Amino acid sequence: MRNAHINMNEFTNASRVLKQVSSLVESNVFESIMIIALGTDALRKHEVLAPRVELYRISLLTRKLPKNLLFQSVKYIEFFFRSIWLLARFKPQVVNAHALLVMPIACAYKLIFKAHLVYDAHELETEQEGGGGLRKSMSKWLERKLIYSHDLMFVVSESIADWYVRVYGIARPLVVLNAPVRRAIKKNNHFRQQLGIRENQIILLYQGVLGAGRGVQLIVEAFKQRFDDRVVAVFMGYGVLQAEVEAAAAQYNNIFFYPAVPSQIVLEYTSSADLGVSLIENTCLSYFYCMPNKLFEYSMAGLPVVVSNMRDMSDLVSKNKMGVVVEDLTAAGINRVVDDLLVQDLASMSDCAYRVACEYAWDVQEQKMLNAYRVMLELRA
Repeated sequence: MRNAHINMNEFTNASRVLKQVSSLVESNVFESIMIIALGTDALRKHEVLAPRVELYRISLLTRKLPKNLLFQSVKYIEFFFRSIWLLARFKPQVVNAHALLVMPIACAYKLIFKAHLVYDAHELETEQEGGGGLRKSMSKWLERKLIYSHDLMFVVSESIADWYVRVYGIARPLVVLNAPVRRAIKKNNHFRQQLGIRENQIILLYQGVLGAGRGVQLIVEAFKQRFDDRVVAVFMGYGVLQAEVEAAAAQYNNIFFYPAVPSQIVLEYTSSADLGVSLIENTCLSYFYCMPNKLFEYSMAGLPVVVSNMRDMSDLVSKNKMGVVVEDLTAAGINRVVDDLLVQDLASMSDCAYRVACEYAWDVQEQKMLNAYRVMLELRA
C-alpha cells in the first residue's frame, strides 16, 4: 500500500511531515511514500529522504509570473495538474493534504481513483494572521466545500479540534501535537562557545520563524530596556525580522542572533540555553489556539518556559508548573516576568518541563496517529 503527501511549500523545514512519514514507513503501515512539494532552481527536484520515502519538487514553469491574483491562479493550475500527474503515476491508496490549498488536489485524486484522504491542518488556516478580506472569504468557502471529503483529519491543538466540530459539525479531528521524539536531556554549550556569552549569564532562547505576531519585536524591545546583562536573549531562526534582530544584536550586548539550524539538530542548540520563550501575540484565532513545536522542543531540553497568554499554550504551562505566563505583553511586562522567574525554583520547573515533554513526545503522538490510520484502513477493507 502506498501513501502520498502534498505540500504547498518547498519542503525545507517540514519536521512534522518528516516525523509522520518516518513513523508510517517504519511501522509498515505503507510500503512506500511519496512527498510532493514546490521546487526552485536551487533545490533538488528529486530526493530519497529515507528508505521507501521519496520527495518530488515541482518547479513551476509559471513561477516567474507576477504575484497578482490572476497569475497566482495560473501557477496554482499548473501545480494542480502536475501533482495529479505524479499521483496518477504513483497510485497511492491514501493521499494526505498538508494545507487547505492542496485539498482540491487531494479531493480530485480521491474522486478519480477512489483513494482515502487525510487532511492534516497544521494550523487554523481560515483564521490566520493577515488573512482578511477576499483571501479569508475564499479560504472559508473552500474549506466548507471540501472539509467533508476527508476520511481522517489531524489538528495540532485541542482548541482547534473543538473549533472544527463547532463550525462544521464534523467528527472531532484527532489531535496530533507537533512534539519532538523523546530523548534524554544532554546539556550543550554552543551559544556560549560561539557567541561569547559568559558562563554566569542566563540565556533566554527564542527559536523559530522571526516574523510578525510572534513576539520577536517585543522581546527585542524588552532587552533593549534591561539595566544589566545578567540575562541575554538569543534569537535562532530566520524570517522577515532577521535584519532587525541582527541590527539590535550589533548594538546591544545582551541580544544575540544565531542562524537557523537543521531540524535534525535543533535540540542540540536548544539545550545550550537556560530558558525558552514563546510570546505568540493574540492577533488571530489561529495564534490564540496554537501549540507551537518550539514549546515542546524547549521542554524536551529541560528549559523552563516564558509564554504568552494563548489558551492551550498557557494552560499547559500553568497546570504543569513548567514556566511562567506573561499576562502583560509589553516590554515592561516581559521584563517583570523574567526578573520574577530568576528568583523562582528553576530546577523544579526544568524537571516539570521535561516530564511534560516526555508525556507528550512524538513517541506518544505517533501511536495515536498510527492507530487512526489502521482503523481507517480496516474500515475500508
